[in-house]
Amino acid sequence: MTTFYCVRHGKTEFNLNRVFQGGLADSPLLPEGIENAKKVGEHLKDITFEAAFVSPQTRAQDTAKNILLGLTSPLELNTVKDLREMEFGEWDGQPESIYEKEEEFQNLVHCPHLYNPSEFGGETFEELIERALAVFKKISLAYPNGNVLVVSHGLTLQSILKHLDGSSIADIRSGRLLDNTSITIIDNTKDFDTYEMVKWNDTSHLA
Repeated sequence: MTTFYCVRHGKTEFNLNRVFQGGLADSPLLPEGIENAKKVGEHLKDITFEAAFVSPQTRAQDTAKNILLGLTSPLELNTVKDLREMEFGEWDGQPESIYEKEEEFQNLVHCPHLYNPSEFGGETFEELIERALAVFKKISLAYPNGNVLVVSHGLTLQSILKHLDGSSIADIRSGRLLDNTSITIIDNTKDFDTYEMVKWNDTSHLA
């Protein structure tokens, strides 16, 4: 059984200012983002990890490096391109307020199964899930009996983890969304196509 410890990156300047921060944009971690990443490492320090995987984007890389500072055993980071955030095309790097009255913005937030970003070069939820699912399957095959750390992004993790737990695309954004530096744990059980949610959006270590 592979156990995935999935961490959303620390809070950034773009998060604070409500700027689209997808797979084509980046901004620095805020001081609280760095501090909370260190708290993740302290919280997970006694977990024996077989491997660690991280998005290539700076905010995820910096979060992962600060997590590793707190772990008892040294761990090498493996950068995986397909763990990057959902791409928003022309919207990336722009204030959300510019688009929040548009139909596709409302679909993105409230009706993900209807979201069609083709006009502005964005990525669909189907495309996002397809690439992230391939990553999780590959990790499960490589580490069938161990713990792995995955540091990625809000929508990427929200989408793939809800999918693995059996949710439809329409329900991806239902319930509580993943917080910055939250920990979500999911097991690959029995076979490489069956997953079981153990813990969702744990932020107890940030208190």
